[in-house]
Amino acid sequence: MLRKSLVVLLACTVSGIAPVLSAAAVTVAAPATSSHGAPAIGGTPEATINTLDGALLKSMQGGRRLGYSGRYRIVAPVVQKVFDYRRIAALTLGDYWQKLSPEQQNEFIGVLADLTAATYAARFNSFNGEHFAIVSSQALQPGAEGVFSTFTEHNGKVHHFDYILQKDGDHWRIVNVVADGVSDLSLRRAEYTETMQKKGFAALIAHLKAQIAGYAKGS
Repeated sequence: MLRKSLVVLLACTVSGIAPVLSAAAVTVAAPATSSHGAPAIGGTPEATINTLDGALLKSMQGGRRLGYSGRYRIVAPVVQKVFDYRRIAALTLGDYWQKLSPEQQNEFIGVLADLTAATYAARFNSFNGEHFAIVSSQALQPGAEGVFSTFTEHNGKVHHFDYILQKDGDHWRIVNVVADGVSDLSLRRAEYTETMQKKGFAALIAHLKAQIAGYAKGS
């Protein structure tokens, strides 16, 4: 049975409310390919997460041999497929989203996807027997589902990754990742809306691009 607090968090995410949680977040993303060689999207929520985990594992196994750029090339096309960045962007910026021009919205979506890929490429950079596993899934409401998974390190330490997915046509895409109890969407919303309020859109984009550059440099 899901913890009551987690049920509330998932319901809030799906309804467009992003509760702010304290703590540092870890995000995840990843692959699987179709018969045409393109990244596949899950026809079920579990398939989407397996696609995600597969890319992360491939990135880890490539490690130093691939380098950052090689790992980035693995995860970048996958995150574009498995995450619903337009919805994530709208939830992240809240009221500010509708104030952006279509060009600004598309720019923000692109930078979000780039940041996700950069984060994964930098953090999932080595392999020593780690593994992913889906523990369970649960319908939250029609067209929305939670998938609960684990990532086990080589020393046996277990991390919990809870995903909130929504139906998009025939496929399921991720709208939030709750890592060890911390909502990535909530943290981003708190940080990004504050930047928008104090410094504006251009400053937010510059900040995110600086983070991407930092990952590429190994910082």
